[in-house]
Amino acid sequence: MTNRTDNSSERTRRLIKLCNDRLADAVDLQLQCKHAFWNTTALDLKKLFDQLSKSVGVHTDRIAERVVEIGGVANSTERVVPSWSHLLCPPDALCRNHASTLATTLSSFVEAAHEAIETSNEFSDFTSAEMFTEIADGLEKWHRTLAAV
Repeated sequence: MTNRTDNSSERTRRLIKLCNDRLADAVDLQLQCKHAFWNTTALDLKKLFDQLSKSVGVHTDRIAERVVEIGGVANSTERVVPSWSHLLCPPDALCRNHASTLATTLSSFVEAAHEAIETSNEFSDFTSAEMFTEIADGLEKWHRTLAAV
């Protein structure tokens, strides 16, 4: 298990970068959820997007806390997210089909989370791997929900 360690180790630096990259993705995803919420008039979809945003917010906090636990600084300011986020955002992201757009983005995030699980395991950081597994499982459920809308 990796806890607070010396920042000079390559392993720790790579784990911090991994977590910060996923943190930027999570912040990006949460902002996309808010965008959908703000631009939707259908009450059932507004409620769904609001619940998803809150769920993503919990995951965002978990990732940020993990960065600090392993000795880093959680880095996801408004200046960092656009250049660090790896999420697929469809070209029609500004359209009105927010459920479909978010489903695509969720799928991209879940794929990145699975890659983070593999990398965390390679570095024997089983705590991060478990966290990313729980996040991927939770967001996969949201993906299925939105894909069905």
